[in-house]
Amino acid sequence: MEPEPMQPPAWTADILVVDDDEPSLRLIERILTGVGFVPREASSGAAALELVRTRTPDLVLLDVDMPGMSGYQVCRALRADPATKLIPIVMVTALREAGDRVRGLEAGADDLISKPFDRDELLGRVRSLLRIRQLYLDLAKSLADQKRLRSMKDHLISMVVSDLKGPVARLTEKLEALARETLPLMEGQAMMLRDGRRIAGELQQMLATLVDVARMEEGTLDLRREPTDVIQVATEAATRLGPLVERAGKVLVVEGPESRPAVAMDRALILRVFEHLIIEMLKYSNAGTKINVRVGVPGPAPEIRCEVTDETGGIPAEWQEKIFEAFGQVESPKDGRRGGGSGVRLSFCRLAVELHGGKMWAESLDGGGFRFMFELPR
Repeated sequence: MEPEPMQPPAWTADILVVDDDEPSLRLIERILTGVGFVPREASSGAAALELVRTRTPDLVLLDVDMPGMSGYQVCRALRADPATKLIPIVMVTALREAGDRVRGLEAGADDLISKPFDRDELLGRVRSLLRIRQLYLDLAKSLADQKRLRSMKDHLISMVVSDLKGPVARLTEKLEALARETLPLMEGQAMMLRDGRRIAGELQQMLATLVDVARMEEGTLDLRREPTDVIQVATEAATRLGPLVERAGKVLVVEGPESRPAVAMDRALILRVFEHLIIEMLKYSNAGTKINVRVGVPGPAPEIRCEVTDETGGIPAEWQEKIFEAFGQVESPKDGRRGGGSGVRLSFCRLAVELHGGKMWAESLDGGGFRFMFELPR
């Protein structure tokens, strides 16, 4: 019974057939062209390497026993070159000893076929390795596209930050000059001026955070480590944000052990981490709630654990990873509005902690509530 004809290839694969034996070369050529492939041919190892340098094939069918340069040598040469090391290679050999097969695999072959070979077996192995090759090419293209898009995004952020720095600095300067004026202001005007100064400060901080997020993602931000009292840093963050907490009608408490845990860390970065987490918690917590900032050592663990907790508000579990994305935003459960800047601030926090060798996450509390947590190596 005649074998059922195989379907033509789904894509135009470049197959290189290397064999010094003319009848064997013609046989393989007929089998491949019979199902739609258009193979290239080489009658020696040196000629094969020259063809590979001209155009990278998608698969190589390689005879083992050739004069001058053996198939093993050709295979090792292909695997040694970064440009060709991932090309699928099938060795076609008349050698049948187990040691010869092992030698072929050690040279870097993906598969071996013994002469005389079966047509369907040859085509089956060729198609299988070409599928793997296509998956690799698709993945490489996807990664290249992601890299290109990331580069475009980073360039856009850089331009936006550069263009906004000047206007924001001038706005801040004008508001500060207005605040120094002795002209009497109505209560509403004074409040608007205070809000304007606060918003201008937030804009400046947001621009600086965007720059630092980009630098941390690129690995160009250097840490300035020094032994630091973590509780002192948390307390300073709480003090600096005291007016904001008070305006929000909430209470902020810092707690920690009597023994002051010290960590070799970049003080300025971790101070900003505490500040950003407190600001985010203010957005998601309910009115009149108490927000706890805790610093402690979880048992004998070699890490310092820090948390910012609210026992009344919360973020749904399905959003607790999305909020750390650089431009991810989620709706506040209080009013349904999307939190402006959440992703940038929280992305900064996670990157800063990971840069110290630590980790950060968010979790819901049993019975209600929510907390941000991070650990720093001691």
